[in-house]
Amino acid sequence: MKCKVTFYRMAGLVFFIGAAFLISCQNKFLDPKPDSSLLVPSTLKDFQSLLDNENFMNTAPSLNIIASDDFYITPEGLTALHAQYEKNTYTWEKDQFAGNTILDWNAPYQQVFYSNVVLDGLKALKTAAGDQSDFDRLKGSALFYRSFAFYELAQSFALPYDMATASHDLGIPIRLTADVNIKSLRGTLQQTYTQLISDLEEAETLLPAHSIYPIRPTKQVADGLLARIFLSMRDYDKAKFYADKCLAAGATLLDYNTVSTGKSNPFPLGDSSPGGNIENLFFVKLTSTFYFLSALTSVVPELYASYSDNDLRKSLFFTSNGKGGYRLTGKYTGFSAWYGGLATDEVYLIQAECLARIGDKDAALNDLNLLLRNRMKKGTFVAQTSATSTDALDLILKERRKELLGRGLRWGDLRRLNKDPKYAITLNRNIAGQAYMLPPNDPKYVFPIPDDEIRNSGIEQNPR
Repeated sequence: MKCKVTFYRMAGLVFFIGAAFLISCQNKFLDPKPDSSLLVPSTLKDFQSLLDNENFMNTAPSLNIIASDDFYITPEGLTALHAQYEKNTYTWEKDQFAGNTILDWNAPYQQVFYSNVVLDGLKALKTAAGDQSDFDRLKGSALFYRSFAFYELAQSFALPYDMATASHDLGIPIRLTADVNIKSLRGTLQQTYTQLISDLEEAETLLPAHSIYPIRPTKQVADGLLARIFLSMRDYDKAKFYADKCLAAGATLLDYNTVSTGKSNPFPLGDSSPGGNIENLFFVKLTSTFYFLSALTSVVPELYASYSDNDLRKSLFFTSNGKGGYRLTGKYTGFSAWYGGLATDEVYLIQAECLARIGDKDAALNDLNLLLRNRMKKGTFVAQTSATSTDALDLILKERRKELLGRGLRWGDLRRLNKDPKYAITLNRNIAGQAYMLPPNDPKYVFPIPDDEIRNSGIEQNPR
């Protein structure tokens, strides 16, 4: 991976924070730890260095991809996986994590902790008038990162949002201070979403309109994330409102006809500027897994077959593994890591879905066709049409799955779409003659909280 943005990193601080991260991954994040004053950040420059550490702050969970239905692994590949919890995730076992410490839990809470270090530090900092814009940007960034982490945790470790039940469904532990001696408790799901939306709305007022560094959030990025969040809540009016704001701030689609197929990963780097991926609004990479690394992990055949021969995604996304399957190799990171950030194609698809759901069929298809025009071989594009808004929605949801493949979004889509009987599906796997099944709205759509957290914090476990 090429790191183009390095001028702002302070080697000693990054080393210290990195060491703290590695140590904390071996311990229980919600347990009491040494006082946060042992951390060195105390100036605006320190706080920026902490938030700019993309290896910690610009990552997102990835086990949800293993649990969802876009990819499969051969029985031989499954046996060869080194991590038992990955095998258990693939087959939806009740004891999913088998007592292991889980990065999908620890890493987002580490982001929350670092964000709170910055927010607490800013409260105590006396800043000069000339530093106010930097102060506001840092506060907005810390609020954004905290909200992003809370949202990612909620997608795996809490029930999907339902307005009718959110006031008594269990949420996730909400940490609002870096004081690790304050005990964490699980509030309601409504409290979880109220907090992460409040964080983002405040962040949007503080963040700058633009940044030349794709690892840093902006107003546009905050609006895009709000659109994603409200879509997951099935609040389509608000999701459309924020998608509109995000796209109005400037949104460009990459013409896939201009992307060369002569590279192992043909897409421009997502975390670099200039010359990076023009669709990338906010760079995030997914945490790595043995499942991702296996040559025996492939896109499911029926999904691969759904791309027409004139669809450039078919050649740019996939590479044959030589054994009858096709691996995902073309990713918006521009390198081997899988992409979990926010890009303009996703925001267009959010806007299109919301328009279809509120009955504006023609506007919804305009968004969809704008996207597809940039995905088809030059001279082969044929505009999609539909007789009804429901038909348009069907088209949009199919293209959403094809376009956003491998970005960590499918699991959330399955969870929210399961609420509608028309789109609810049962997931099935057959491994060496043994059948596994995950029905719609099954409790296993919520990951268990890791056992060590339950033992040490006493918070309530998710039913499985």
